[in-house]
Amino acid sequence: MSDSLRKTAIIIGISLLLTMSGAVFLPGISGPWIFDDYTNIIQNTYAKVRSLDAVELKGAAYSLQAGPLNRPVAMITFAMNYYFAGSLVDTTPFKITNLLIHILNGLLVFWLSQLILQRYAQLHPKGFNSNPLEKSHNIILLAGVVSLLWLVHPIQITSVLYVVQRMTSLSALFTLVALILYLRGRLILLTGYKRKIWLLIAGIIVFWSLGMLSKENAALLPIYILTLELVLFSNEKPWSMWHYLEKRKKYYLLAGLVIAGFVFISLAIYYSLPGYSKRNFSMIERVMTESRVLFFYISLILVPRINQFSHQHDYIEISRSLIDPWTTLSSLIGILLLLALAIAYRKKTALISLGILWFFAGHLLESTILPLEIAHEHRNYLATFGILLAMLGIAKLVIQLNPTARLVGVFFGIALILSSVTFLRASQWADYNSFYRYEAYHHPNSPRIQAGLGVLYEAQGKYEEATTVLRRAWELAPDDIGFMLSMYQLISKQGKELSEAENDEMSNRLASTTLTPTAYLAFENIAYCLQSTCRSLQKPMERWINVILNESTRPVDRSYYYYLLGVALSSQGRIHEAIDVFRLSYESDPLYLHPLLNLAKIFIELKQLDVAERVLAELHKANKKTSHPRDREINELDAELQRAKKDISEASGANRHPATIPLRGAINQNL
Repeated sequence: MSDSLRKTAIIIGISLLLTMSGAVFLPGISGPWIFDDYTNIIQNTYAKVRSLDAVELKGAAYSLQAGPLNRPVAMITFAMNYYFAGSLVDTTPFKITNLLIHILNGLLVFWLSQLILQRYAQLHPKGFNSNPLEKSHNIILLAGVVSLLWLVHPIQITSVLYVVQRMTSLSALFTLVALILYLRGRLILLTGYKRKIWLLIAGIIVFWSLGMLSKENAALLPIYILTLELVLFSNEKPWSMWHYLEKRKKYYLLAGLVIAGFVFISLAIYYSLPGYSKRNFSMIERVMTESRVLFFYISLILVPRINQFSHQHDYIEISRSLIDPWTTLSSLIGILLLLALAIAYRKKTALISLGILWFFAGHLLESTILPLEIAHEHRNYLATFGILLAMLGIAKLVIQLNPTARLVGVFFGIALILSSVTFLRASQWADYNSFYRYEAYHHPNSPRIQAGLGVLYEAQGKYEEATTVLRRAWELAPDDIGFMLSMYQLISKQGKELSEAENDEMSNRLASTTLTPTAYLAFENIAYCLQSTCRSLQKPMERWINVILNESTRPVDRSYYYYLLGVALSSQGRIHEAIDVFRLSYESDPLYLHPLLNLAKIFIELKQLDVAERVLAELHKANKKTSHPRDREINELDAELQRAKKDISEASGANRHPATIPLRGAINQNL
C-alpha cells in the first residue's frame, strides 16, 4: 500500500469510527421534550409551518425572542423538522437531526485538530517522528482520538438530546468551519502564497454570520482566533513587527487597546445590568460564582461521574462574597494562575497552554457578566475541546519515547470509558419517567428537577405526590416565587380553592420578591388555564397582578403584567375593564403585540366590527416595527373579521350595532 493510500485509509477509518461513535446517544433518541423545548418549539405556533415558502419560514425564524439576534437559522431548522415530521408527537426526527449535527461537528473537530497539530509539529518537530510520512500519520491518529473523546464525552448529552440546544451545536458547526478556514488560510500564508486568500476570508465572514444567527456563542470566533494566534503564530507577522515599532507607537497602541477594552466592557455591563432585575443574584455575585462553576465544569470533563451530570445545576450555591463560600477566592486565584501560566509557558507547552486558554475563551460569553442562569453543561460544547487538547499536551510530556502508539492506546481506553458513561446517561434520557426519576435521584436538591418530577406525577394522576415535590421545590428555592405559583396552580386544577392565608402570603411575597423567569413562566401557565382547569385562580390572579403593578418594590415589565391582568379580567367576563387594561399594556410597550391581538379578538366577538377594524389597522402598522412579527395571528383575525361582516350582511343586510352586553369568555390568545 502506498503512503498516500495508507493516509487516505487512516482518514476514512477514523471518519467511520467518529460516525459510528454517535451510536452511544441512540438510547435517548426518542426521549421526551423537556423544559425550554416547550416554549421554543411545542408552544410556538410559528414553528409549526404548513409550507416551506419564504413567508412561513420568516415567521418561524423570528417567532421568539431568543437572544438579541433571535437565532433565526436555528429556528428555521426546527420549523423544517416539524414540516417533514408532520407533528410534534415524536421527538425522534428532532433528536436525530441534533445527533447528525453533533457527528458532523465531530468530523470538523477532527479536521481542526489536524490543522492545530500540523502547526504544532512545525513549532516542535522533536515531538514527532522525524520521518515526514510517519509524522503526518501520527498527526491524523492524534487528531482522531482527540475528536473521538470530544464526540463521545457525556457532557455533550444536553447538546444532543435536549432538542432546543441545537442552537448551541449549530452555532458550533459554523464556528468550527470558520476556524478551519482561518487556520487553512493562515498556514497557506506562511508558505508565501497569497492568491485567492480573499475567498477564505469571505467564507469566514459568511460562516461566522450563520453561527451568530444560530446562537450568539459564535461571537467568540475572534477570541478563538486570537488564542490560536497567541500560542501558534506569535512569532509570525503581524506580531513579529511589534519589536520594530518605536516606543511611542507601542504606547499609543497599548493605550488604544486599553481604551477600546474599557469601552467594550462598559457597554457590555450597561447591556447586561437590566437583566439582573429578574435574578436572585447581582452581576458581581454571578461573576464570583462562575469562578467556582468553571472548576466544576473542569471536574466534569476530567472525572465524568454519572451522578454529577444533570440537566439542571440550579442547586449551586451563590457566592455572596469572596469568602462565602470559601472556595470563591481560591477559584478566582486559580483561574488567574492558570491563565498566567498558560501565557507565560505558551512556547514550551503549546498544547497545554492552547487548551487552557481555549477553555476559558469558550466561557467568556456565558460564564461572565451576562444575566444568565448559573450553570448549564451545554456551555462546554466547544470549551471541552480545550481541556482535551491540554490532556494531549500533558500526555505527550509524560510519555516521551515515540509517543503516538501509546497515546492512541491510552486515549482509546479513555474513549471507551466515556462512551460507557454517555450510553448509560442516554439510557436515562430514554423517556420522561426515567429522565426525571434519575435526575431527582442524583440531584434531590435541584428545585427545577423537583418541579419537573411534579409534572410527571401530575400526568400520572398522583396529585398528592406532585404537590409534595412542588412544595419541596419551593422550600429549596424560597426566593423564587415561581415554584409556589406552580403549586397553587396544581391545587386549583384539583378543584380546590386557595385559603385566605395562602392568598395573603402570595400577595405579601409578590410585593417584595424578584420575579424570576420561573415566575414569568408560572404566571403564563396560570393565565393559559384560567378559563378551563384553574378557574378558582381568576380572582387571586387579578389580586396578585395588581400587587405587582402597584406595590412591588422591584422594577417589572408593566406591559406584560398589564396584559396578564387583562387576561384575568376577561376570564371573569369583565370585558370592558379588560379592554382598558389591554390598552394600558400596549401603551406601555408599542412593540408588544399581544394586547392588540386580544383587543381585536374581543371587538370581533362583541360585533363591534368598526372598532375591530381600527384595532387591526393599528396592529398591521405595529407589526411592521416589531422584531417578532405576528403575521399568522393577524391574518387569522383579518379572516375572522371578514366572516363576521359577511354573517351580519347575510343575516339582516342592516347596519351593525355594538353589543350592549359584553360576551363572557374572551379568550386569552397567543400566550
